[in-house]
Amino acid sequence: MGRNNKPKGFSRGDDEEPMDIARLRDGIKKTVFKNGIEFSVQTTSGKTADGDKIWKCPGCHITFGPGISHVVVWESALDVSTRRHFHNVCWQKYQGRLL
Repeated sequence: MGRNNKPKGFSRGDDEEPMDIARLRDGIKKTVFKNGIEFSVQTTSGKTADGDKIWKCPGCHITFGPGISHVVVWESALDVSTRRHFHNVCWQKYQGRLL
């Protein structure tokens, strides 16, 4: 009789959830350099925010709320409390400081 190396409770049934790439990418932090400044940039779908949360994009000065995909950015040398929320395109074009 063969040996079973699978842990108890392990099954390979059809009840496994398919991988959601968008959910896996949400929240991935990376480091970006712009004009010699090191920024920490984290993607977010905005879906996990409180329903009444509103942000103002420093790039275009337009407000947006939960459910809008955007990036959260802060200067790596500063505290995370200095973070700002940008539309994706606005962050790509942005070249200033976050003060």
